[in-house]
Amino acid sequence: MITEELTKRFLNAAVTGASKTQLIRAFKKYYELTDDEMNEIIRICGFKSKPKKINYRDFYNNPIVNKSKKFKYPFTQVHYIDNFLNNNECDELIELVDKNLRPSTVSDEEDSNLTSDYRTSQTADLFYFNNPIYLKIDKKIQALTELSPFQGETMQSQKYEIGQYYKEHWDFYFGRKNEFKVYCEWMGQRTWTTMVYLNDVEEGGETYFKFLNLKVKPKKGLLLAWNNLYANGLPNYKTLHEALPPTKGTKYVITKWWRSWSLI
Repeated sequence: MITEELTKRFLNAAVTGASKTQLIRAFKKYYELTDDEMNEIIRICGFKSKPKKINYRDFYNNPIVNKSKKFKYPFTQVHYIDNFLNNNECDELIELVDKNLRPSTVSDEEDSNLTSDYRTSQTADLFYFNNPIYLKIDKKIQALTELSPFQGETMQSQKYEIGQYYKEHWDFYFGRKNEFKVYCEWMGQRTWTTMVYLNDVEEGGETYFKFLNLKVKPKKGLLLAWNNLYANGLPNYKTLHEALPPTKGTKYVITKWWRSWSLI
């Protein structure tokens, strides 16, 4: 049965960057919806269609580039801001994260979320807890980018204990693979990645950009941001990165990815 509350739940989930097929599958199964009922919910939500043209140069010239410091690498935008979050904000987020952890997953072209030894950290999906500290920080990051809040994916947090890692990967989706259709039919390609370290790590835990030979050491409150695309919208393969394992201490980060268009 279609209700106003159910439609609202679907809309709120859709604007978090969820895969369209994954979300429809989950709602049909959980709420026992027919195809016609699911189509009606989508109609009521009134989602925008994909823009005929996306000006990716607008993302390349995002205000974040003038509000931060830049690591000087040609044709690659990697920026940072010291003390973006204060100590209390970081501590409150860590407390929230520790209560809501699950194993981190990786996605495949068949739209499955899989646990894998390619990524061994833990994740907290902060959006679902509607906590005041989450809402405050989410708005703070959105104000930095000046993008529509509906272009941002759900803010996540990752926790890395000693020896845990996420091997080298790109944040963008590959246009020639099925994953692009699966994950970009709604909201489009990933543009900027914004990440904040919530604590200092005694040893290890760096974010390593292999092709830039850049290692960023975790520092409490430090925001790290990079554009996954060139100004023409093509993927920037130089943004290949990995989360190296802490060898002494635990690492906490929050991450928010930004897309090329919004559904509402």
